[in-house]
Amino acid sequence: MLGLAVKGVLITPPAEPAQVRQGEFNTGRAIGRLERILGDQRSHPIDTGANDAVRERLIRELRAIGLQPEVHEAADCATMPHTRVVRCARVRNVVASIRGRTAGPQLLLDAHYDSTPAGPGAGDDGIGVATLLEVASILKTGAPPPHSVTFLFNEGEEYGLNGSSAFVHSDPLAKPVGSVINIDARGVSGPATMFETSEPNGPAIAIFARAGGWPFANSISTDFAKLIPNTTDAVQFKPMRWTLLNYAIIGNETRYHTPGDTVGALSRATVAHMGGQVLAAARTMFANPDAPRAGTGRTVFTDVAGRALVRLPLAVAGTLLGLLLLASIYLAWREKALGRPLLAAAATLLAGCVTAAAISIAAESIRPGDFWRGHPLVAYMAIYAALLGAMAAVWNISGKQDREVPCRAAAWLLILGLGSAASLLLPGATIFFLFGPALALAGIAVVRRAPGLANVLAIAAILIQFLLFAELLALIETLLVDGPLWAVAPLAAVAALPAFAELKAGQLRPAAALMALAAVALWGTALMLPRSSAERLASFTIDYFRDADRNEASWAIATKQAPLPANFPGRWSKGVLPYNARTRWLAPAPALASPVPAMHVVSDERSGSGRRIRFLLDSGGADSVSIRFAARTKLVAMGLPGHPIAIPATGAPDKALLGCSGRSCSSLVLEALLAGPAPIHAELFATRSTLPKGAKPLVAARPSQSVPQYSSDQTVTMKRISF
Repeated sequence: MLGLAVKGVLITPPAEPAQVRQGEFNTGRAIGRLERILGDQRSHPIDTGANDAVRERLIRELRAIGLQPEVHEAADCATMPHTRVVRCARVRNVVASIRGRTAGPQLLLDAHYDSTPAGPGAGDDGIGVATLLEVASILKTGAPPPHSVTFLFNEGEEYGLNGSSAFVHSDPLAKPVGSVINIDARGVSGPATMFETSEPNGPAIAIFARAGGWPFANSISTDFAKLIPNTTDAVQFKPMRWTLLNYAIIGNETRYHTPGDTVGALSRATVAHMGGQVLAAARTMFANPDAPRAGTGRTVFTDVAGRALVRLPLAVAGTLLGLLLLASIYLAWREKALGRPLLAAAATLLAGCVTAAAISIAAESIRPGDFWRGHPLVAYMAIYAALLGAMAAVWNISGKQDREVPCRAAAWLLILGLGSAASLLLPGATIFFLFGPALALAGIAVVRRAPGLANVLAIAAILIQFLLFAELLALIETLLVDGPLWAVAPLAAVAALPAFAELKAGQLRPAAALMALAAVALWGTALMLPRSSAERLASFTIDYFRDADRNEASWAIATKQAPLPANFPGRWSKGVLPYNARTRWLAPAPALASPVPAMHVVSDERSGSGRRIRFLLDSGGADSVSIRFAARTKLVAMGLPGHPIAIPATGAPDKALLGCSGRSCSSLVLEALLAGPAPIHAELFATRSTLPKGAKPLVAARPSQSVPQYSSDQTVTMKRISF
């Protein structure tokens, strides 16, 4: 339990250096530039006056460094892979270059300077802007780099990756690029984690390893980045086949996309670590301009508490894992562990996971919503106490009759079996099931000749396995700010299992009782602690929605399922509104004045057996506007005229959507290609990132330490159309 309680130190960035030598990253200077650029720290979404002001201040900082920035303006439409959503905007990318000593593939460093409407974006992506500026100043004052480097401060990542899309598709500066470093954030603290690479990852990981420093990265994270909807600019860069390193911070996600994402909340140690990592990686990439052609292999890797990086070719790691699995089967057979000991180990693992999950689900039903948000460690320790207590109790019943060595052999066989299965889905997991099991199996192999050595190897294996898994658990806890809490249970159970094999029968009963008492105390504390704190904010977003055709309106509040405060004004019930699938608290609202969207058809022509429609979307004075087509609409493509983006016939969402954000939308002609001549039915949505005056009582009643998250408080108006 102590190890689980302090495991967070494994993902703690190094302290900011007390002294900064010439040519090193200067954190104070970087943060000072960010403070000047953000100014009054207002939100500054794409194509707004607030973002114009941020851009002008950014340009002044670049000129002060000695660079000659340019603004590259373009209209862009972009989509995420395999989705039926296209987002369009006019972007103004800021680019500056430092010429290298020789020709060859160039390096691109990228960050976005826009924010969401919800907050100032000091972390997301002010940390990227500050890092790029400081790296640029270091490179500019020193000798010219071996190869040219371009700094891209793109606009529109938050809306639809429009800035990076415009760069790769229309900017001549993209042509000579061979390598790219991207920076983003999902929080305000923690280490700079390298979580995504180009594929195959061999060349990128070789560069990352040579860069050194305090590396935080593992190949499970990079596998997950490919499986989940990843919305960083790397989505646009990866098809270019550039060597890619993608860095982000994820500490305290409760401030992500909120008004709390301020410069004051940004950890100086985090900025220092990000800057040091990016500067070292950039210098390493300069020395390896042919990295895209340096190899094609796949590598599995993990850091060890940020102090070292361990890596192996996937083929080697996979072969070793297979051999270890075979060896574990043989040793389990030799030690007669394939019967009752193996069943006992499996029952222990299952009991721990089921108990932890059941109690977690029960706690969430007793206190709905993210009740752990303000003090997550207490809730996670409650999960671990319940898990360990159940495992000790079941092992005491089912495994205590067996001798120590068969139990040990059964535990490691089960771990290797689960690791092999996990590695089939996530090959990057292979690296986590090699070193501990290898030591454990070596100990089992020599136990009859050298029992003392076998015991030493068993303890060493447990410690190594726990060290690797504890860092993963710390990362998962940081990411799962919204839960589910029980998601950590399977990995924690696997980490704990081999330790139970070493416990004597007399130690299990008191261990189970102690963990049960700890679980009761911790769960009781977790259920009573406040949902938020001054550092970790609660999510509380207020919307006003009006159906312009029916002149009906609703107030909507998103609290992540947490109940509204007692005596909160209005009559509330849970429901879903047409513009978003997010479950909210809803209450009737008066029909107040709000921007009404419209669509103006520019042309409607036959295209083969279908239609080509060009149109303007009018937001009616709102900040963004979108058209959502009926589910049965046979869409082929949509986007900019002459360059529409193909739309999958099926997929998410069911109703395809084309949106535009910013003041340029009313003059941006868009296009939709339809497979047939049938009339089209659609819904228009206008969104303004403020509430009507009638919302003042709700805003005033919002709890302290609660903020809008992901979107600002907003007004949404819907209108139905046919054409």
